[in-house]
Amino acid sequence: MRNFKSVISLMLIFIFLKTFCIYSQSISETLYNKTELLNRLEELSSDTYEGRGIGERGNTLARTYISEEFKKLNVFPLQKTYDQGFSFWSIGKEYQGTNVIGGVRGTDFPEKYIVISAHFDHLGTKDGKIYNGADDNASGVCALFAFAEYFFKKPPKHSVILAAFDAEETGLQGSKYFVKHPL
Repeated sequence: MRNFKSVISLMLIFIFLKTFCIYSQSISETLYNKTELLNRLEELSSDTYEGRGIGERGNTLARTYISEEFKKLNVFPLQKTYDQGFSFWSIGKEYQGTNVIGGVRGTDFPEKYIVISAHFDHLGTKDGKIYNGADDNASGVCALFAFAEYFFKKPPKHSVILAAFDAEETGLQGSKYFVKHPL
């Protein structure tokens, strides 16, 4: 079942990116950088991030990487920082999670928001094996970066929140927290 979900997720991302490329085919290189998209995917799904497991060092590194990319791409933090911290219990253990949330100001309706999200956590390391999670969901986070590039060059009418959720592999904890505690 898990493999099926991963394949479906990857297919949806591929369809989205393909549609995005067709829509902006003649100007796609000027609206977002395809090479940089793949470089970011390679980076975020590399062994450096140790599978981005909740509460693991690689998860913290990924969060820092996402914040740095948002800053480079002119995505503003909705609070003092991009971080939205939260805690939750799972299987008798308390975890600390941190969503990475930024925004792009809309031109016509800056007080109305559209949320585009992906999650950055994955399975981490188990029994010495790193579960890199390129398709679950480093690719989704990299799509957020492509949106940021696109919106910088072609500002949206509505403000857009770009949300990289944490702790989705442990029951959608980051997105649940975000919905219950809007910024």
